[in-house]
Amino acid sequence: MKHLVIGAGQIGPHVARQLADAGETVTVATRSGRGPAGLTNVSLDATDGAALRAALADVDVLYLCLHASAYRDDAWRRELPPLERTVLEAAAATGTTVVFPESLYAFDASAPISATTRIAPRSPLGQVRELLLEQRAASPATTVSVVAGDFIGPGVGQSHVGPRMWEPVLAGKTVRPIGDVDAVHSWTYLPDLAATMIAAGARPSEPIVIAPAIHATQREIVAAYAVAGGVDVPRISPVPLGLLRLVGTVHRETRTIAQTGYLFTEPVRMDFTVTRTALGIDATPLDVVAKATITP
Repeated sequence: MKHLVIGAGQIGPHVARQLADAGETVTVATRSGRGPAGLTNVSLDATDGAALRAALADVDVLYLCLHASAYRDDAWRRELPPLERTVLEAAAATGTTVVFPESLYAFDASAPISATTRIAPRSPLGQVRELLLEQRAASPATTVSVVAGDFIGPGVGQSHVGPRMWEPVLAGKTVRPIGDVDAVHSWTYLPDLAATMIAAGARPSEPIVIAPAIHATQREIVAAYAVAGGVDVPRISPVPLGLLRLVGTVHRETRTIAQTGYLFTEPVRMDFTVTRTALGIDATPLDVVAKATITP
């Protein structure tokens, strides 16, 4: 099979390297033409329908690993629906399967999230994700949306358990998570997400697939980082959602974080039983994840 990965941010490099390691033919496309070292990288504007159709002419599976320019619902609404419409039209014309990473924002999180969980967004970001899922469902192209929890692992930038958590842990400084640090949350290890996207793209039988997730509290993640780094568990001082809402009145990105804050005050679990049994992919243990995340 021939694969095209569009995007070289947090997810794309993991997908591309796993494909290359498996001996598959994979190309990474970015607007600049820069991508992971040692792989085939090309320049491509994914919003250019004609260029995209040409790039997909002999591609079996496309992994769309692009995102909006800012973590704000106005940027998401302005940029993501037209981008995905262009991709879906090109994929339908060329018979290419499209695999999308997907977030939890559109789903009802009151029970463990599965492929049959109802769509019930509780934030403006979730409303945009709902629109994107509707576009994919309406397209004649074959699509798979792989739902992931918040990211954890090497290469993670914007995540509540990314550098903003593990760097102060290793430095012995106070860690400031948001919300309830003892509420169970779902975290998806980027290599597990990549493996699920690849497996789902090879056998696109269902439109929604749930990636494996580690179910752990933020306090447990802090402790895991401390053990992995051989340091004492530092002081934890949570940032209350009320403070984020207050700051959000004058800072748009903080307002966006506050709007999705319910995910960090309520338990959030994912049911990836089907992924484990049908695709043979399970969640990597937290101790392994923590060590890999902090290791340069």
